[in-house]
Amino acid sequence: MSTDGWYDETCYSTPEDALKKMTFPASKLHKKELYQEEQEILNHICGWSHVMNKEFNKSIEPGRPYYLFEESMTYDIYGFTARGAFLEHFNETFHYFSNSRFEMKDLEVFATSKDTGYITMMQRLVGGTSDDGKKFEMTYRLTYILAKVDGKWKFIHEHVSFPVEMATMKADPTCTIDPLKAFRGISN
Repeated sequence: MSTDGWYDETCYSTPEDALKKMTFPASKLHKKELYQEEQEILNHICGWSHVMNKEFNKSIEPGRPYYLFEESMTYDIYGFTARGAFLEHFNETFHYFSNSRFEMKDLEVFATSKDTGYITMMQRLVGGTSDDGKKFEMTYRLTYILAKVDGKWKFIHEHVSFPVEMATMKADPTCTIDPLKAFRGISN
């Protein structure tokens, strides 16, 4: 159980659990008729979190079923990866996150239809040592878009970002910058 607002997959069992843990108001646009889909999307992100926390330290293979690689694209901390190139991106970069702790904050799952939805959250990777021996730790903002294909939810888009302090044009990999100060170019 978290004392600082960060949670792993074991702390979420229902979409309501996620909404109760948010530090700001949830969207008012959730539809009761899409509750089952939101539960399935929550199960998907919690499964992904489990893979990140328990299985990536051995292999990235268990992460593959979470993506529809041929349809996936990303705007992330490495840049833009176009549709058709995401599998190579996954193979090249995801091993780097092995041996870290995956935590979520302000997780909100949202079904937009019976077969599409999105997830927004803050994500923190802590205590990481990549398989090449490099240490890392970072916090970032994350949005996933998902599609349900053949009865299974898959990530088809992800957007990962850090805030930027405009005065220095430096990214903040801790996500602690005050947005208004950063926009105005005022250091914290």
